[in-house]
Amino acid sequence: MTRWKLYDNWTADLGGLTVEQLRERRSFAARRAQDAVARRAGRNPKAARDWREKLRAVEDELQKRGAGDT
Repeated sequence: MTRWKLYDNWTADLGGLTVEQLRERRSFAARRAQDAVARRAGRNPKAARDWREKLRAVEDELQKRGAGDT
């Protein structure tokens, strides 16, 4: 799977991932959201908003499975 497919199908793919994979995606999305608003050349509020939405989708899936606290 190419990186763009990962981003395009982010929400649709969440149901088929393990809890560990979801936690990895949560960490990845959180870092990307933080990096998008960091004070340097790559600052991009729209990207930060998009990554926060992806992060919320992962957190919702973890909550649905009862694994959101860890």
